[in-house]
Amino acid sequence: MLVCDKCGAGINEGAKFCSQCGDPVTEADRVMSPIQQDHTANVEITFGQSSSSNFDKAIQICKNLPSYVVSGEGKQTKYKISLPITEVDLLINLYDLVGSWKSSQMLIAGQPASKKDLTYHGVGCYRNRQKAYKPDQYCFGERDYEANIWGCKKLNMPISQWGGGWLDYGKFDNSGKWHFDKNRIKHDLEIAINDYGLCPVLNRQSVFETLEKLPDSINPKKDPKWDYRTSYEKVKGEYQDIAVGIKPIIQKINGYVIGSYRPTWHLEEDSNDLNEITSTKEKKRTKITKPKKKSKIIWWVIGLLILFYFLGKS
Repeated sequence: MLVCDKCGAGINEGAKFCSQCGDPVTEADRVMSPIQQDHTANVEITFGQSSSSNFDKAIQICKNLPSYVVSGEGKQTKYKISLPITEVDLLINLYDLVGSWKSSQMLIAGQPASKKDLTYHGVGCYRNRQKAYKPDQYCFGERDYEANIWGCKKLNMPISQWGGGWLDYGKFDNSGKWHFDKNRIKHDLEIAINDYGLCPVLNRQSVFETLEKLPDSINPKKDPKWDYRTSYEKVKGEYQDIAVGIKPIIQKINGYVIGSYRPTWHLEEDSNDLNEITSTKEKKRTKITKPKKKSKIIWWVIGLLILFYFLGKS
């Protein structure tokens, strides 16, 4: 995180202005190259004269912005700023100051909006991304249950090492080859993208290029990146492992990702490993517990001997 040289507040990577005072980010803030996104939505906030104590604070922030415009006169004066949605922290701070006034209005991509639109619909997730230790990995999922090849974990279409979900959209042919139903996958992706379309780093084009890169059909017998997902079922009186779908070898699946970044995922420990660890812990507990039981018995015996000794004397 960068540091504002004017007020000392933290600045997220990619921001062009300090979210607290509105001061433009410069080399003095140790700034890195800002994020460039052609599909980034633009946000306009307009407000009028107010007797609120927040008015001067709002004006002070706006004056630092190159997009600041004043129009009208007297009570009809309007103050307007325009920023890309990547400056979400600054936009929220300004809207918190003026949003409750009757004269205020916010537009996102030309459409009336509220503060909720700056905290949900992908923008809230974007804010978390900017604070993440590895922002790019954040979008692809930091754990195996979030792992995805689309570049957005909020699409809720993970590529689980156990299979299932959208990986079941398809069917086997007689040779054991799996054929994806890409139309259904595309349908679900489009719905999810619409819900999170305001995220400035969600690239719709890359998502569908990834879908195109995904093979139409997969033969787990020959493709080292895939395996069969099986179910233990009764067939002709005998139980057998039956292929019911496919599952990825998660360490090899990032080759489908569009772009130069290659995500990696931390796999959950195998259940057998967990059982082994648990068993080892139980053994350790037993070794520790046994001496305690013996010592208790010894003290009970000593206590009884002392009791009998005094009873005999009496």
